[in-house]
Amino acid sequence: MAKSKAEGTVTIKDIAAMCGVSISTVSNVLNGKTNKVSEDVSVRIRETVEKVGYKPNYLAKSLRAVSTKTIGVIVEDLIVFSSAAIIEGLMNCCDEHGYNVVIENMRLNGRWHGKWMHDSALYHEALSPVLTKMESLNTDGILYVGGHEHNVTGLETSKDLPIVMAYSITNDKKIPIFRLDDENGGYEAVKYLMKHGHKKIGVLGGEFDNTHTINRMVGVQRAFYEAGELFNPSLVVYCQWNFEGGYEGMKKLLDRDISAVFCMSDAIAAGAYEALKTAGKTPGENFSVIGYDNQEIASYVYPRLTTMALPLEEIGYQAASKLIDMCENPSKYSEEQADRDTKIASVLIERASVKENY
Repeated sequence: MAKSKAEGTVTIKDIAAMCGVSISTVSNVLNGKTNKVSEDVSVRIRETVEKVGYKPNYLAKSLRAVSTKTIGVIVEDLIVFSSAAIIEGLMNCCDEHGYNVVIENMRLNGRWHGKWMHDSALYHEALSPVLTKMESLNTDGILYVGGHEHNVTGLETSKDLPIVMAYSITNDKKIPIFRLDDENGGYEAVKYLMKHGHKKIGVLGGEFDNTHTINRMVGVQRAFYEAGELFNPSLVVYCQWNFEGGYEGMKKLLDRDISAVFCMSDAIAAGAYEALKTAGKTPGENFSVIGYDNQEIASYVYPRLTTMALPLEEIGYQAASKLIDMCENPSKYSEEQADRDTKIASVLIERASVKENY
């Protein structure tokens, strides 16, 4: 006969599921941190614990109290262009502090392309075993590396490990996040075009509901507002974040009275180049283009592309630095963190694709 949960195999994860609460909530109650939990929830958890005969594994707790100086890194997908640079930054930080790194690649895009972004069950099917694996490896903490900025849920472990996020966000106020200052990036890109005399500026954004697109558009509008110029929504075209998206998007802007275009990725800008040249316009001479990302393609197109460089290594470094501090000084991070959201600015790289327009 199979052994029942009540006979000793019950885990803190089971208790959380039975009570309909998070693992961290159960952990708080069991560790006497009831000020974080409502009275009725606390009572429900304690009654469930008593009913099923749950016994905390104190041996496991004592083993976890000994630092392994190992950070677990969960990457949504290593093939995403941003991941390698973020990992390079966090590795540099860990090397400086004498920490080992274990990397787990969920391969979300490689396995499911974009489907996982709209399927919560599929996403958590990939995340859950990875979190369990990081616990089994006795990592001191977890650094989650997103492939793009989106809201992540379910980032909790039965061991209540410290977690930090890089290049994505979460509503869990105990988890620090390190991300791009996309609003400032959009602002600086358009401000640069205006500094060169451009007032009629088109925008080729990514998908309209993408967080990067939304935040960069806020910066675009702020630049127009501060310059006292009218922002024209009809000069904005949303497209895919690739060459084809830029090509088709630029064709839609060709009949509009603009002298410059802000492209929200370098791949979009490369597509815009092709559409402009097909229409008899020359980037950097009779039309100006500014990109975003500073990917290799920015140096390969002609003329070389002026763009915004992403601070990816800095994001990785700062995220790892925060996680190491959380591992070594847990008492500093026992409560929700009001200043947990760190935005890091992109840097303008001037090349030859923006001309004066006076």
